[in-house]
Amino acid sequence: MALVLSFIKELAEYENMLHEVVATEKLLKESLFDRKAAEVIIGEYEDKPVGFALFFYNFSTFLRRPGIYLEDLYIKPEMRGKGLGKIMLSF
Repeated sequence: MALVLSFIKELAEYENMLHEVVATEKLLKESLFDRKAAEVIIGEYEDKPVGFALFFYNFSTFLRRPGIYLEDLYIKPEMRGKGLGKIMLSF
């Protein structure tokens, strides 16, 4: 949870919104593992974490089919341009 929270804070800082982050490791654990409200994948490059994607499933009543909502996709600035975001989206 520490890694996920650190990525969330990096993203918030990048977007000049760090002051809005109220998530804690405990709250993330409850939401992601206990309630399963969303899922997170960690992107790695040479066995080091370099980004994350947080998503959850939804359902369209009009289309009558399930979907997926990507809340956040973040890659560390120094790792951008290597296609890691595309790889994570493909996953």
